[in-house]
Amino acid sequence: MAPPPQAHRFYIIIPKPLTKTMKTALEQRGKLDKSSKIRPIRHEADLQDYLIPDSFTLGADACLVPTTYTIALHSASNAQTVLAAVTDVLTPGLHPEDPSSIHLAIHLKGSTPPPQPVHKSLLHHAIQHWLSSLPSPILSSLPPIPSLLALHPWTYTLYPPLLLLPPHTFQQPPWPTLLAGPLAPHLPSLYAHICASLCITHIALNAPIPLHSPTSATTPNELRSPTALTPLHGAFGTREAPSAAAFRRAFWVSTAQYGVHQTWAPLHTMFSRGNIAEKARLLRLPALRAEQLGGEPAASSAVDLYAGIGYFAFCYAKAGVGRVLCWEINPWSVEGLRRGAGRNGSGRKPWGVKVVVGEEVEEQREGEERVLVFQEDNQRAVARIEGMRSRIPPLRHVNCGFLPTSAPSWPVAVAVLDPELGGWVHAHENIAVGDIESRKGDIVARFDALANPDAANPRRIVRCDHLQRVKSYAPGVIHCVLDIHIAPIQSPHP
Repeated sequence: MAPPPQAHRFYIIIPKPLTKTMKTALEQRGKLDKSSKIRPIRHEADLQDYLIPDSFTLGADACLVPTTYTIALHSASNAQTVLAAVTDVLTPGLHPEDPSSIHLAIHLKGSTPPPQPVHKSLLHHAIQHWLSSLPSPILSSLPPIPSLLALHPWTYTLYPPLLLLPPHTFQQPPWPTLLAGPLAPHLPSLYAHICASLCITHIALNAPIPLHSPTSATTPNELRSPTALTPLHGAFGTREAPSAAAFRRAFWVSTAQYGVHQTWAPLHTMFSRGNIAEKARLLRLPALRAEQLGGEPAASSAVDLYAGIGYFAFCYAKAGVGRVLCWEINPWSVEGLRRGAGRNGSGRKPWGVKVVVGEEVEEQREGEERVLVFQEDNQRAVARIEGMRSRIPPLRHVNCGFLPTSAPSWPVAVAVLDPELGGWVHAHENIAVGDIESRKGDIVARFDALANPDAANPRRIVRCDHLQRVKSYAPGVIHCVLDIHIAPIQSPHP
């Protein structure tokens, strides 16, 4: 008789902003392992002794929370059962906003190995199964399967039904030679194995967003189009000009982070998973609470000058802001924003959304949409808002979320803030690690100059309430957000 499977302790991987919530919930259930510390996850090496059954891409500000839960692990194929076993931890009462951001890590070090091989991920399991199923003549000509698997990255990103593989997938020798040679006829069966294992229909090779247009090395990629993404399996559509018909033909994906749904077409627009920490911060921002606003958030408006598919605009709406005005020049992003807004709401009431294109004029009506999108350059925002100011709640927050610098939008941001109440500009900027404090001073000075064009008679107080280090953008460069508070315009001295 085979021995019973070894029981393994499991941990919970969770975004840092939610660690306290998870700790409290586990303590209430008597399931927090107080003999171990909650610790940050900084590198993939920190997880080398753990099996992560579902998809997981290491991002900024993740923590490993120890529990006293155990589970008998039979093999990688029962990963879904493993996840189901912790359903009681991931109840709506514990974390209603985004269970998909929480992952399971099963501790294997010091335990008897499971009876069947444990793979780093379901993706590894699918690739191993595919290699084992190849015809004997081909299989015998290949290097040993374990050595091939060891050369494959174990991270990937899953947005069902889409699987995004990292850029270096199958790039280590001898993979390129094998896939271009004896394994080339069998690629369809590889993708079929992966799709069946991960319950997906589309596979693509991810890549960083190019800084320049694919047709010109000197033309900036202002639309942030993912032109380097490579579809491998499934119908993604074509890279065609935006139109109502093209939108219908395109492949669209949706995901939820902190209870906010977002939608995009992977072939045409980017989705930045790394912004998750900043989204969490916005949802809990003190400046979006009644105490600092001087009234309920519903009695205020916010502007996102680089709205994209609604990364931050939706956070303002989720936080209760009454009206969110968006500017975006990419029609594909605008369509994603429109679709995403339709998937969100307060209670059972969905957010209304309207898209304004060209010279169309926005008109206020009873039952006005929460989200208003202008498909145009944000330099037109000042004139638009001045024409609407009497018909919208006071504008208290402006988001300037463009990298490497959002500086071109700062004059607009200062101009559209409510002059009688003041507010906050959230300026995104890439800053060298060693220059953060000096650049902070420079940026505050720049906003002070914009808010007080008559330097001899300043009428607005400008300060930086907070500088948030969001994530590493490049070696030695940090994506930062500065919360710049600009006070109301004071009456001139007699």
